[in-house]
Amino acid sequence: MKTKATKNAQVINQPRGSLRKRIWKQRWLLMMLIPGLIWFIVFKYATYAGLSLSFTNYGFRKTVSFVGLRNFQRLFRSASFWNAFRNTIIISLYNIVFYFPFPILIALLINELRSVHSKRTVQFLIYIPYFFSWVVVGTVFVNLLSPSSGIVNQILKSLGLDTIYFMSDVRWFRKVLILSYIWKQMGYGAVIYVATLSTVDPQMYEASEIDGCGKFRQVLYITLPTIKPTIITMLLLNLSHVLMIFDQVMVMYNASVYSVSDVLQTYSYREGVLTGNLGFGTAVSLFVGVVSLLLVMGTNWISKHFLEDSIL
Repeated sequence: MKTKATKNAQVINQPRGSLRKRIWKQRWLLMMLIPGLIWFIVFKYATYAGLSLSFTNYGFRKTVSFVGLRNFQRLFRSASFWNAFRNTIIISLYNIVFYFPFPILIALLINELRSVHSKRTVQFLIYIPYFFSWVVVGTVFVNLLSPSSGIVNQILKSLGLDTIYFMSDVRWFRKVLILSYIWKQMGYGAVIYVATLSTVDPQMYEASEIDGCGKFRQVLYITLPTIKPTIITMLLLNLSHVLMIFDQVMVMYNASVYSVSDVLQTYSYREGVLTGNLGFGTAVSLFVGVVSLLLVMGTNWISKHFLEDSIL
């Protein structure tokens, strides 16, 4: 008489059929992947063919010729490029340093709410700004910070303080960028961390309470180690876009704050599209892509060797 274990072993060892049969069996699920796959092929992978333009003088010219590394030589000799590179690094680091802890902190606070209705309400309210485009967010902040009619300056005037031109003052503009980035993005990160926190075993908290652990120690020794892989993943995703700042700055900046707000992508847009030197603009974009790849790979290596966790 065959035991249950023997039957299970036989089922496991049975051939699963040909690949064609398995694909046919899952055909409807696989068809749902087709639109997303086409989008990635057309807008992500096919565009790599255009990188060859960075080695040409392509633009508003009758003839296009190969120029080798001339665009990159001009790039590294340009003071405007190094200013844009410095601004990109500073703004990106500010965004990561000041933004990154916010979603984790908010998720921890939401996790402490006992009412399911309260949790859903708070998540909904902080998640709404993520669906706004940067055009909408930029318009909101421009109106709020307007020197003549903005509510912020109205409050300052009522307190007897001087009007601040936030959007045209080099001392304030980066702060506005960071604040707007936090307001728009923190809901998305918080929802991801809340979903991860739901996987923590409640019995671990109960056992720690019996051992005399307070909330702070529970967060330090149970919650944070549990969501560490998610934290690392989110960090890598943020770093992969660290040099890709465009929409936010393009919508909100102006000529008076170019010195502190012009970033690599806006520099590439002005040099490539507005002046017609698309070959040079493509060279800037290629440089951004290579540096972003190195940042992600380097961060993943550090995480793997020092935190013993990685996603690549």
